[in-house]
Order: sequence, then structure tokens, then C-alpha cells
Amino acid sequence: MEQINGIIDTLTESTRNLPVIKDIAHKAGVSTGHVSLGAIVFITLFMFLGICADLITDLIGMFYPMFMSFKALETKGADDDKLWLTYWVVFALFKVIDDWSGVFFFWLPFYYPIKLAFLIYLFAPQTKGAITLYDKVIKDFMIKHQTKIEAGLSQAGHAANLLQQAAKEEAMKKGMEYMLNK
Repeated sequence: MEQINGIIDTLTESTRNLPVIKDIAHKAGVSTGHVSLGAIVFITLFMFLGICADLITDLIGMFYPMFMSFKALETKGADDDKLWLTYWVVFALFKVIDDWSGVFFFWLPFYYPIKLAFLIYLFAPQTKGAITLYDKVIKDFMIKHQTKIEAGLSQAGHAANLLQQAAKEEAMKKGMEYMLNK
């Protein structure tokens, strides 16, 4: 029981100034730590049952880093900027891989809790997992294939321009046909 009270005290200290949690705690007559612990238990239960698990992992994997990126942009130093820029590079790559491979793995037990733990590992300032993964794997791959990637992006941009032009011409043609046949 002492361990749980210690967790509640830590959560209370961390969340006492968060308006939503503060309001809920006030209305319920409990500390913000109790509300936070309840939310963590609730989210964890949903994760293990697979209820809204993909949504929960996306919200946690995007919202917290987005807010911390905002804070990093508003500070003078560049130390935190590197962490969050690196996170978004790694996250983008992870998201593409996850969207393609998730079809094969989502049914595995604990897939979403493992996915969430990985995302937290990536953005947690204590682990700086995104920087580690970037420095050890992604950076060398990107440098090695940079010209191919840039050529592919250029071709994709050119194809998008051609598609946009063809769509515009077709829309104009259909619009003229409609006006003439009216």
C-alpha cells in the first residue's frame, strides 16, 4: 500500500496544475494523483483488451511529442529541438512501417502495449530512444540512400503535378460539357 501511495503522491505532484485533471479531482473529492492513476489503469485495461488501442497509441505517440515539440520551439536553446526533430523522423519511419506491417501483427497478444512502450521509449527524455535509433540505424541508411530518396521525391512531385494538371483539364472539360448541355 505504501508503494501505491508513493505513486499517487508522485502523480499528484506532477498533475496538480493540469486544469482538466484538477477539475475532475475537485468534483470527485480526491487528489489529482488518484484521478491520474485511475486514468492510467483505465487506459492500460483498454490497451490490453484491445479497445481503442490503436487510437490510444496514436494519441499518446503524437499528442505528447507534439506538445513537447511546441515547447521546444518556444525555448531559446537547441538541445530539446534535436530530441523532438529526431523523434519525428523516427516516428514517421515507424508509422509507415507499422501501417504496412500492422495488418500482420495487430492480432498478436500485447501488440498495442508493446507498440506504446516502444513509442514511449522513443520520446522519453530519460531514454532518448529516438536519438539512439537514429544514430545507430536510420542516419547511415538515409545518408547512403539520400540521392535515391531525393530522386524518388522529385519524380513523385513531377507525377503529382501531371496528375493535378490532368485533373484540372478533365474538370474544365466536364464543366464545359455540362454548361453546353444545360
